[in-house]
Amino acid sequence: MYFVIIDEEDGPNPVNVLVDGLIAAEDRGVDVKVVLEDSKFKASRLAYQKLKDEGIDVYFDTPKELLHVKGVAIDDKYIFIGSANWSRAAIEDNYEVTYLEESPEDAIAFREYVESILVSKGEFFLPADDGVELLSSFLLSSDLGRQLLKAQAYKQLDLYLLLCRMQEETGKSYFEIDYDQLAKKMGYEAPASLRKYRNAHHYYYERIHRLLIPLKKHGLIDYKKGKVTLKANVSDDSDVAKIIIPYEYWKEGYSDKLSMRAKYLYLICLYEAARSTRYPLWFRSQKDVSKLYGISDTTISLGMQELEDKGLIEIIRDKPTPPDFADRQANIYKMLPLAED
Repeated sequence: MYFVIIDEEDGPNPVNVLVDGLIAAEDRGVDVKVVLEDSKFKASRLAYQKLKDEGIDVYFDTPKELLHVKGVAIDDKYIFIGSANWSRAAIEDNYEVTYLEESPEDAIAFREYVESILVSKGEFFLPADDGVELLSSFLLSSDLGRQLLKAQAYKQLDLYLLLCRMQEETGKSYFEIDYDQLAKKMGYEAPASLRKYRNAHHYYYERIHRLLIPLKKHGLIDYKKGKVTLKANVSDDSDVAKIIIPYEYWKEGYSDKLSMRAKYLYLICLYEAARSTRYPLWFRSQKDVSKLYGISDTTISLGMQELEDKGLIEIIRDKPTPPDFADRQANIYKMLPLAED
C-alpha cells in the first residue's frame, strides 16, 4: 500500500476498521505481511507502529524505488487491486476504482510480487521528540558550533552538550555546577600523583574551568566561578527549530566512541532528518551541506563514513550512470537506532 492513514480518535474511520481487521486476522493465526512506501512514512507512521506493536510483519520499502501499488492478496485465492490507498478520503470521497477477483493465479502472482519488493532492514520507527533539545542555531550560526569544530575543541563540545542535558533535566538554563561531579561525567579521573595540583578537587576544577572559558568566549554560555548560564540554548519561541539528541547518545557511550567531526555530523543528521518529510530519511547534496553548515567536503565525507561504520546511519548511494559516470543523485541518509557497536 502506498500509504495507510489511521485516526484512533475518529471512531467511524474505515481505515481503523481495516487495520483492526489485519490485527484480528493475525490473532486468528493468519500470516499477515504489509509493505508500505517509505516516502510516505509520516502519513503511515501511526498505522505502522500499531501493526508492529501487534506483532505483524510490517515494512517500508527502500528509497531506491517508489512503491505506488495498492493491492491485497488473500489465501492465494482472492485479489483486490486498484487506485485507492487506505485513507478515509480515498474510501469515502475520491473517485477511485478497486477490483476484486477470485483468481488463484493472479493472487499468487501478486503475493510473489509483494514478497520480491526490497524492504528497509532493521527498526524504521525512531522517537523524534525524546531527548535533549539543542537549538538549531548551534549549527546554523557561524559564531557557535562551527567555531568549536574548526578549533577541534572536542572536549568543549562534549561539555556543552552535557550542560544542555543538565538544562533538560533541571528545567533551568542557570545552575550551579559541581566541578568534581562534572569532571567525572566527562571521563576525567584524578591521577594518583597530583603533582602541581593541591588535591583531587583542584585537579577536577582545572579540567572543567579550562573548558568553560572557551565556551564563554564563543558566546555559548555565561560563566562565573561555580555558576553557568546557557546563553545560546534558550528561546521563548516554541517554533524555533530544535535538534533532539537521544539520551542513548550518552547511555551507549557515543560521546567517547566518536571523533569530533562525527559528533558534529551526527547533530547535522539529527536536524536534517527531523525536518525531512521522509523522516528518518533525509537527503541533501554534499555541496549544499557544506554551504549551509560552513564545513569542508573532507569533514563531511569522513564524518559520514565514520557514522556509517559505527552503525548510526545508513547511506544509500546513487550509482553513477553513463555516459557521464560522475553524474549522481544526492546520497540518501537514514537515521538508525543507537545501540552498542
